[in-house]
Amino acid sequence: MKLSAPRSTPRVLALLLTLSALIAPQAAGQRDQQKDQITLRTDLVVVDVTVTDKDGNFIRKLKPEDFVVYDDGVERKHEYDLFSASEEASLTRPIAVVFALDVSGSITNEEINRQRFAAESFIKLLTPDSTFAVLAFNYEIRLLQDFTSDPKKIGQAFEKIGRGEGSTRLFQTIDRAVSMLKRGPRFRSGRRLRRVVIVLTDGFDNVDPPEQDPLIQHATNAEVTVYSITTPSYIAGSAPHQRSMTLLDVSRIVPMTGGKDFSADDKDFTPAFKAIAEEIRSSYTIAYYPPEKNRHDGRTHQIRIECKKSGAIVRTSRGAYKF
Repeated sequence: MKLSAPRSTPRVLALLLTLSALIAPQAAGQRDQQKDQITLRTDLVVVDVTVTDKDGNFIRKLKPEDFVVYDDGVERKHEYDLFSASEEASLTRPIAVVFALDVSGSITNEEINRQRFAAESFIKLLTPDSTFAVLAFNYEIRLLQDFTSDPKKIGQAFEKIGRGEGSTRLFQTIDRAVSMLKRGPRFRSGRRLRRVVIVLTDGFDNVDPPEQDPLIQHATNAEVTVYSITTPSYIAGSAPHQRSMTLLDVSRIVPMTGGKDFSADDKDFTPAFKAIAEEIRSSYTIAYYPPEKNRHDGRTHQIRIECKKSGAIVRTSRGAYKF
């Protein structure tokens, strides 16, 4: 992970002091100072960014000067307070993941077993500093495993799922997962944890409407990206093996948080999990302090990030912030 900072300024010095306090806490006598520094950090707007070309290939090795950030339509003229880019061949960035597993009546036991195998393969791709939790949902939401870095406990959580049955509380489960990540750790081994929900579902919710603006705001404020792995769902008369649009698609919770949907075939979820790992590995993080007038004013402020590279397509984890 390459970390680039702008020229030395009081603001940057304050940020570095804040990160230092979070990453390497000092003796008890310095805790009051640390609390002040953590308060300073809460004004930081953090955006995870994925950049691809028109064919979906990731554009790597971009520099801070390759990006332009607009805050409420106004271009930021000075450099960012924090910029990071992954340049490793493997996913060494620690992440915090909540697996949200649809176990409603439309999900078969065979699919659950395949989900477990794919999730375990996904965990093997990640650094040991990553942490994972497992939720299962149908008409109720069950916590099968709270955050752990032990892959064996994740495997055991899948064994607790049981037979799929009942209706689906999809959006409430995503909201629960976001809340779990929000209260979870922010840093591990001196590095910011990327917060991710991976929901495996047929994409339908039998309880809530598809208009989910409050959920989208909850996720973006918590710096959470939602990825979906959607099991095939077809409508009679549609083209063969063409997945139908679901309520999850209509809600736009996935793209609005910088995530992506992957359609899983009926045999293997592993390629979708590997694609998510590659997405995270290829991402950038841009962070900045917004203008003083925008801080804690109770209003929603719009963010737009562009890449100067010709043909670049930018996907961000948030399009707005509100303190």
